Amino acid sequence: MRKRKIIAIIFYLLVAVITFINIAPLIWIFLSAFKTRLEIFTIPPVWIPSTLNIRNFQAVLEDNVPFLVNSIVITLFSTAGVLIIGIPAAFALSIFNLKRQNDINLWVLSTRMMPPIAAAVPLFLLGQSLKLIDTRTGLVILYIGFLLPFAIWMLTLFFKEVPKEILEAAVVDGASWVQVLTKITIPVSAAGLATVTIFTALFSWNELLLPLFFTNRQAKTFSVVLTEFQGQTNTVWEQMSAAVVIQIIPIILVTFLVQRYIVSGLTMGAVKE
Repeated sequence: MRKRKIIAIIFYLLVAVITFINIAPLIWIFLSAFKTRLEIFTIPPVWIPSTLNIRNFQAVLEDNVPFLVNSIVITLFSTAGVLIIGIPAAFALSIFNLKRQNDINLWVLSTRMMPPIAAAVPLFLLGQSLKLIDTRTGLVILYIGFLLPFAIWMLTLFFKEVPKEILEAAVVDGASWVQVLTKITIPVSAAGLATVTIFTALFSWNELLLPLFFTNRQAKTFSVVLTEFQGQTNTVWEQMSAAVVIQIIPIILVTFLVQRYIVSGLTMGAVKE
């Protein structure tokens, strides 16, 4: 019994150390966001800022609020577009016996394997011809295109967990397939749907490569702003830290608020009776 307690204590200490190593950079960035420029470069390092300095946040938001708004709008519309297209597609792939269905599933998943950088040049030329470069609409279309395979693949797995007997009974009782989707499949798969929604929104919010290539000024997102604090001769570390804090606050809030949905959604179908 004593040996088991010692092993448990060692295990928890190891977990605590690993956790601290992982969150230490975030803690340092958060503290640096409130430091003055002098405190940033002081040796030995100043761990705790002398005052609660919010001027770094004011300096970041002074010229970058429109880009923060761009990130919010693009994330919301991209997530909505992915769900509007992905839910019916996943429902069809999970319910109906389609010809060469396995090939379709593999094709949907394979499109996610292509790195966005591989298609950057042709997509840029296409967007330029359609006048979608540096527009919110252009970024939303790109995000939907790259996130849709992930959403369809995940939703298909979740929808397959819904007992087919329930769906068939609803059809026999006179329900249309639209009613089966909206009144049975979606409510039963709410946890999985929430998981896909959250991950899609987080991917959209954190995306850097696509807005870096396809925006200039009008549709630039806040993630691109994070790259602009480093120059050839100087890096404004205190303002960069403040911008990082602004960028990660929504992610932390969403994670804590919907953590139970993420856990329940990711474990759907993990245990079979």
